[in-house]
Amino acid sequence: MSSKFDFGHDEDSNGGFALGFLIGATVGALAAILYAPKSGEETRQHLKDLADQQKDNLKNQWEETKAKAADAAELAKEKLNSIADQARGTVDTYADKAKGAVDNAADEAKTTADKFQNRY
Repeated sequence: MSSKFDFGHDEDSNGGFALGFLIGATVGALAAILYAPKSGEETRQHLKDLADQQKDNLKNQWEETKAKAADAAELAKEKLNSIADQARGTVDTYADKAKGAVDNAADEAKTTADKFQNRY
């Protein structure tokens, strides 16, 4: 079902794919490291470097996600303000029309009353 307010939810699936890709790459890299012919110290350093790299990647992805969420919130706010402005304009238009109709009816009633009073 498509919403009138599409805030780019298709990009959410890309974020899930990216997270899955990072996790898969990390698991694959860890498996490759653990089976690689290196000393324990080299392996530990390599794992530490890989963990730091993944931490940085996740931090960057988190910042991008926060920025996208802020953008979506701003877009939603702008759209809601636009709708509110349109609604206010419509209400004002009908209020002006109603006031005009009431004023006309009052003028006609006064004119009729004056004619009636002058007649009798």
